[in-house]
Amino acid sequence: MSWILYYSDLMLGLIVQLFVFKTKTYYEDGNRQNGRLKGGTIIISNHRSFMDAIVIALRFFFHKLHFIIADYYKDKLKVVKFIMETIGGILVDIEGQNLDFIEKSKRITVKGGAILMFPEGDYKFTYEPQKFSPGYIMLAVRTEAKILPIVSDFNYGLFKRVHLMIGNGIDLSRYKGEELTKAKLKEINDEISGKFLMLFYKLKRKKAQRFSNKYDFISLKKCDVIRISAGSHYHYGVYLNAGEVIQFGRAVNMAGEKVVVNSVSLNEFCGAKIPEVRTLKRSEKRFIRNADDIERYAKSCLGQGGYSLMNNNCLDFVNRVTLEI
Repeated sequence: MSWILYYSDLMLGLIVQLFVFKTKTYYEDGNRQNGRLKGGTIIISNHRSFMDAIVIALRFFFHKLHFIIADYYKDKLKVVKFIMETIGGILVDIEGQNLDFIEKSKRITVKGGAILMFPEGDYKFTYEPQKFSPGYIMLAVRTEAKILPIVSDFNYGLFKRVHLMIGNGIDLSRYKGEELTKAKLKEINDEISGKFLMLFYKLKRKKAQRFSNKYDFISLKKCDVIRISAGSHYHYGVYLNAGEVIQFGRAVNMAGEKVVVNSVSLNEFCGAKIPEVRTLKRSEKRFIRNADDIERYAKSCLGQGGYSLMNNNCLDFVNRVTLEI
């Protein structure tokens, strides 16, 4: 019965896939083998809407997924709760008085099953993935399942395509039998959340590579991407006005300087040099965020660190802030 209901829903999802999802999948190290579910697995992903679970379930069409769901149905009709559980829902007591879901999860993963969780909690609009609640760590350790991180760009809609980035599996078996204190959970969660954020940046970088990104010496306008030559490379920023250019680091980082997203004046950004302005092809301009959105996104990143030459440098920063990718 559960298989019939589950795949009946997925067959409807396949129709939506043709028009709204059209999913394209990337892999952290390019190895497609890492996108296969082997043994007990807890999938963690960022969250924006109810469609997120459908996209991931379709990606693993031949491997039934189970879903951790907050039990809002305890006071509802029993038939609603029954349907949720039948299609793969593992209901969690939101008041925390019943931990049966752990044993249910363990029975599933021991048999090689997979469980999908959204550690950000309730979905809400944010520019970048938010820090996870650590419940998935406790579940992974107690069920002895590996963690598989999957990043989505939520690019739903006609003439659009959803992109997924599947990361390498994370093994927490070394913590089996160890007391997971609040401090230890925070340490593990910070490490995994950081890895997940880097996957997000890697996906954004891959999508930005298709843009032409030419630069010319032309007049500046609000929210332009600008660059200056910094020796063997270029340094990039988002121009807001003469007193504000949002940048990741500096053109030449001073010794001991912490590389973070910061705001400087145009004169500080350029020094004695003249900035070049990014120009895109006419067909690419529709992907530029509106000016207010760019300003909000850029300012929301002030103080943010995590610099990575490979996936999160000053060019990666300006691309994801200014382009809807």
